[in-house]
Amino acid sequence: MSPETIELQTIMQGYFHWHKARITFTAAFILSLIKLRSVNFMKLANALNGTVKQKSNYRRIQRFFAHFALPYACVRQLILHLLPIKSDFIVSIDRTNWKLGKFNINILTAGIIYEGVAFPICWHLLKKRGNSNSDERIHLMQEMLNCICKSHIRVVVADREFIGREWFRWLDTQNIPFVIRIKENALVSSGGREIPIRKRFENLNIHQQVNLCKRHRVYDLPVYLSALRLKDQYLILASNQKGQAALDTYKKRWGIEVLFANLKSRGFNLEETHLIHQDRIEKLIALLAIACIWAHIIGEWIAKTNPLTIKNHGRMEKSLFRYGLDYLQYVLLNINQQTQQFLICIRLLSNPPLFKTI
Repeated sequence: MSPETIELQTIMQGYFHWHKARITFTAAFILSLIKLRSVNFMKLANALNGTVKQKSNYRRIQRFFAHFALPYACVRQLILHLLPIKSDFIVSIDRTNWKLGKFNINILTAGIIYEGVAFPICWHLLKKRGNSNSDERIHLMQEMLNCICKSHIRVVVADREFIGREWFRWLDTQNIPFVIRIKENALVSSGGREIPIRKRFENLNIHQQVNLCKRHRVYDLPVYLSALRLKDQYLILASNQKGQAALDTYKKRWGIEVLFANLKSRGFNLEETHLIHQDRIEKLIALLAIACIWAHIIGEWIAKTNPLTIKNHGRMEKSLFRYGLDYLQYVLLNINQQTQQFLICIRLLSNPPLFKTI
């Protein structure tokens, strides 16, 4: 076992009361993910433990994912502990999906937005292709409410896929604020008849926006409507809360798309996985979630003393996640020369700094 694995294992023992061998494996696996930026088990087996053969490492990885009943509640609590914000959460819900041969990998995820990116708290592999249904979304949110207080949720944001009578009514009954985009052809009551909702906003000019002051019944629920006319379509939002900031709030939904990119091409190449068993993919995402938030914490810490350059287009040269991931990878690949820096990175997991809130 490498010294860096021992250091990370020691920190993780403070969070996870598992068998020591499981914690050791988890620590080594997360470090390997960061070193290689890959979820391919054959590649990870080359970095897991240099004191045994590659085949032994590979079999150990397979056994962990096949047989260990991962306590997801512990992982969620770790992520929430490391997250610099502790309340006023913007929760974004979305799916990411791809095909592996004939298998559809379809991941429904709920994450908390911080600094422009979502950090996954709950996720489920759907046993089908295509959209989620209301029952699946409600189950996901119920899991979320098992680990965070309902009063700590500022709002739930989601795209047009996440509509429906039962889903909207459940959120409203639970007193959970939401801002969700709805389809242009959704029906709304007007003058005693139902019309496609886009007709309610036909008088808007391109790039003009409006917030309606009165509730309108959509999907059998009275909601407040906001709209922005784009060049070729309308962006129409439904909310159970009155306010003027629905469009600005909805923009933060993009953080979950950033998360998916971090898990895939910008970070760990999740689509390289050859896993097809749903429970094993869910375990993999749990370990990736820990790696993601660690990288972000490191990126934000480095940026305090070495700020990222702002490019001409007004955006940073790279994300805080990528800044931290690049740094962690460099430190781990040059551990003999970067031991002290690695120990600092480890300490940030033990005592995460509190940065500014959103």
